[in-house]
Amino acid sequence: MTLPRPILALLAAIFLASWFIPSISRTLVRPDEGRYTEIAREMALSGDYVTPRLNGLKYFEKPPLQYWATALAMSTFGQSDFTARWWPLFSGFFGLVLVWFTARALAGKDVAWVSTGLLGAMIYYFVIAHINTLDMGLAAFMTLTMVGLIRGFGIDGQSSAKARGWMIAAWAGAALAFLSKGLIGIVLPGAIFVLYLLASRQWHLLKRMEWIWGPLAFVLIALPWPLLVQSRNPEWAHFFFIYEHFERFSNLEHGRDGALYYFIPILIVGLLPWSPAVLGFIRRDARAAASDVYARAQLNVPLFLTLWCAFLFVFFSVSRSKLPSYLLPTVPAFAMLLAPMMLRMPNVYFRRMLVAMALIPLGLIVAALINDRFESDAYTPAMVNAYATYFVVGAVLYAAAILAAWWFNRKARRLDALIVAATLATAAASVLVVGYGTLSASTSSQQLVVDFLATEPQYRRDDAFFSVGMYEQTLPAYLRRTVTLVDYLDEMGMGAAMEPDKVRFNFADFAEEWESLDRAYAVTDFDQLPRMDFAGLDYRVVATDLRRAIIARHPKQ
Repeated sequence: MTLPRPILALLAAIFLASWFIPSISRTLVRPDEGRYTEIAREMALSGDYVTPRLNGLKYFEKPPLQYWATALAMSTFGQSDFTARWWPLFSGFFGLVLVWFTARALAGKDVAWVSTGLLGAMIYYFVIAHINTLDMGLAAFMTLTMVGLIRGFGIDGQSSAKARGWMIAAWAGAALAFLSKGLIGIVLPGAIFVLYLLASRQWHLLKRMEWIWGPLAFVLIALPWPLLVQSRNPEWAHFFFIYEHFERFSNLEHGRDGALYYFIPILIVGLLPWSPAVLGFIRRDARAAASDVYARAQLNVPLFLTLWCAFLFVFFSVSRSKLPSYLLPTVPAFAMLLAPMMLRMPNVYFRRMLVAMALIPLGLIVAALINDRFESDAYTPAMVNAYATYFVVGAVLYAAAILAAWWFNRKARRLDALIVAATLATAAASVLVVGYGTLSASTSSQQLVVDFLATEPQYRRDDAFFSVGMYEQTLPAYLRRTVTLVDYLDEMGMGAAMEPDKVRFNFADFAEEWESLDRAYAVTDFDQLPRMDFAGLDYRVVATDLRRAIIARHPKQ
């Protein structure tokens, strides 16, 4: 790398600022960010770190590692949008660190910096690192398993003690991945390793699996919570293992089906701005570059990483349950495969890649110019116009990344080209994510709660508060209290069945209770309000946003 130290320091500052600012500046977005914030908030408030609850009801869909981390942050630093999403932010950063250290051990600092830069700038990885979902924690610890296996089987010049430590870390990564999102954190890496053994016939690697200390680390990390939660909740095991794992991937009950090609466009967009480089693997010399660079490892690293990406793609493609974030664990492997190829590809192919990348700023500019087509009842002209400004800034930064890469490459400085381009592309992604906050009036209930509290100074947190025919995931997190569900269950059906007194299963029961109360509040959407009128309920609207209304029952003070 020939960039002077001050420029490198500036690039590092830009990258770090780009990485951390989006998680500080945005409101929570429905549904996932509200859901996982509220579970952690209730955990921190109750002190019960064994039984997760959503809106006061038992919630067993996912394991608790991220809830624990978020609840501890809230207990220590207070509740905020940042403490709500710090875990995916830092687990994503942990994944970057893992890739850097592994690539450095395998191939040196140049490949390490490029691998990490490519990963940090990928839209897929960057965006999900700044959303409060469980996917980034899963991806980070599956990455720990992935690199733990690579380094645990041995690298030339690495001590046997360090190799053993990394192998134990691989087992620990599987345990933490299980506590992040369930059995897939164990089953998928295990299946990939079996496929690798079948393809490579390196059966001797089984002797290096640390069969005593590795499983011991796994059990000590993964086993205590399942035993505790099952002892307190006998219904947990069936719901968690049978319903949430096997039935989720084998039937359409969750409404998340998709075609076999479902993940192809997601990967094309998600790997941007480097998607054009993936086509390079069609060429034999591109694959050979990765094999040469990673030749110090006892494991065939390119084969292992390719199987990692291919198996996860096939597994989730044939699953009956699909969400865009499911392929996130493939992205670190893609970054490690692309880095040596992009450093060594001929100039003509590098330039073609940059030309293809120019479609990104072009697409952003076009979207900004036709932003009126995105207007709707949910997204007003002012909102989409404001977001369009961020699209233009993002387009400028992506264009700057491409031009910088072109200029440095002409100077025979490929490493500098990739480092500068990755930094500017990360800044562009950061701008686009921050800009999403312009849509918060539609995607979050923060302003609704602010308006409600300003309008209703007499509101008390122990007042009855209902959620009629809907459940706005971000509302309890901002109200800092639970609400009583009315004629709506969705994912809280199991919890409602366990504690039926905490919900109102039909509207008639709610209407009778509403009329009997001196003071009460409810949130609903505009489509539901006529039900109040048809039932002759006494209410007045006290706060609204583009989607919902909060109503009150009591004389105006």
